[in-house]
Amino acid sequence: MNLRTAFNMLVRKHKKTVDIDGSSRVLNDKSSFDTVETYKAIRTNIMFSMPKTDSGKVIVITSAAPGEGKTTTSINLAITFAQMGARVLLLDCDLRKPRVHRYLELKRKNGVSNLLCGFCSLDEAIQKNVRDNLDVLPAGEIPPNPAELTATDIFGNVIAELKQKYDYIFIDTPPVTVVTDAAIIMKHSMGVVMVVRHNVTTFDILDNAMEAIKNAGVKVLGVIMLGAEDKGKKYGYYKSRKHGYKYKYGYGYEYGYSYEYKDEGENSESLTTPNAKRS
Repeated sequence: MNLRTAFNMLVRKHKKTVDIDGSSRVLNDKSSFDTVETYKAIRTNIMFSMPKTDSGKVIVITSAAPGEGKTTTSINLAITFAQMGARVLLLDCDLRKPRVHRYLELKRKNGVSNLLCGFCSLDEAIQKNVRDNLDVLPAGEIPPNPAELTATDIFGNVIAELKQKYDYIFIDTPPVTVVTDAAIIMKHSMGVVMVVRHNVTTFDILDNAMEAIKNAGVKVLGVIMLGAEDKGKKYGYYKSRKHGYKYKYGYGYEYGYSYEYKDEGENSESLTTPNAKRS
């Protein structure tokens, strides 16, 4: 096998992996009943986790590390909320490695970065009716200074304007432990949903992620675990060794969900049910 053949095989394998992790997992008419119902259950928990407001509710979706499925989760949550007739906007604020436009097969010519730099208007940046009741604001061109852009008053003003137009705004951000962008953006939200992946996310990284969210002064709405394929597993518990935070993972099939979050104010050990494996 020559070098060119090996390279082409690697590229094809990479493209296949990206598709499996992304666009193929976006909810559609062929999605399994279990997956659809799981996202509906998550939707219900999110709705009951937030107080009633007169303006749109901003929800940040992030992860502790790359490759845990936060973008797919952001898209599917936005779709699920739109399916109940709410006005929903999906905002791609992962300005370093944007993927929302790719998974939804959209153009990203105008987007968040272009808007914040004054190269387009808000109406020009928003792509309308990507799904029923769902609009999308893609990331746009990759800027050299993502954190600085989202830290401006202009970004805050954009969020304030969007809250008057939409019932729910879902924001996909970079992993919270990798760059500061997520911590800056989540200050404009009502809460954060953390995405973790079974047998990928480690407890130490999750601890660091929760510490970053706590420092930002933002409420954790819940934790979603992906990749738990054992149908027999019902739930497991994890207690932070640093801060006493308690997370409950309820999972089965391919997706899982949980919305229990407590600050117990004491040092705790990591715990799981007998059948649950440590990530």
